[in-house]
Order: sequence, then structure tokens, then C-alpha cells
Amino acid sequence: MSMDLAVKTYRCDPHHFEAGVGPVAKAVKVAAADIPAHAPVVLNSDGKLALITATTTGEGDAAKTTVSTAGIYGVTPDSIRKDEEGPVYLTGEYFADSLVLPEGATAADVEVPLRNIGIFLK
Repeated sequence: MSMDLAVKTYRCDPHHFEAGVGPVAKAVKVAAADIPAHAPVVLNSDGKLALITATTTGEGDAAKTTVSTAGIYGVTPDSIRKDEEGPVYLTGEYFADSLVLPEGATAADVEVPLRNIGIFLK
């Protein structure tokens, strides 16, 4: 029996989605529209998953982006097609760089709303 004693090099940079190793609360919900993997989602008035929205007003240096996170529910580990059920992570730790956000939105815009529901960004 042989053993591999070669020195291994491991990465700690955000090349994965999940950052934590603890238990994660999960749910299954229907999507109101196509949702990409690793996207923060909200529950709409019908109880279906929808993407958070970002609205940019103004131009150039005067541009201001407003991100709507009302009803934030969780983060999707996989993509979900419209009117199909898909998994949603309700808790856990995730790399901020791996989130799929609308144009103009940053991880800082969703960090506090996600933290309030038990999702932490690294």
C-alpha cells in the first residue's frame, strides 16, 4: 500500500459559492421568472421566487443605483426555470464575489438584508 506524501497546495480565494461548512436550512419554491444560480431572491406577492431589482437614475458621476431587497428570502444554489420548483438556501455562509446580482448592484447592497435572515457573506 502506498501513500501520497506530496505537498498539496489549496486555495482559499472565493472560487466556490459556499463558504461555510455548517448545516444550511433549505426550501423548495416555484420561480416567477428564470433565475440564475447563486442569485439572491425575494418572494413576490404570489409566493414565488423573483430576482432582486436594481434601478439606476442619473448618468455619469451623478448616477445612483437603488437596490430593492424587500421580501428577501434566500439564495439559489442552482438555476431555476420559470414556473418550475427549485431549491433555495435560507441560511449559511457564501462568498460575496460568487453572487449573481443585477447590473449596478453590489454585494454591499445585499449584505445587511441577507444577514438579517441568517445568510452571511465573506
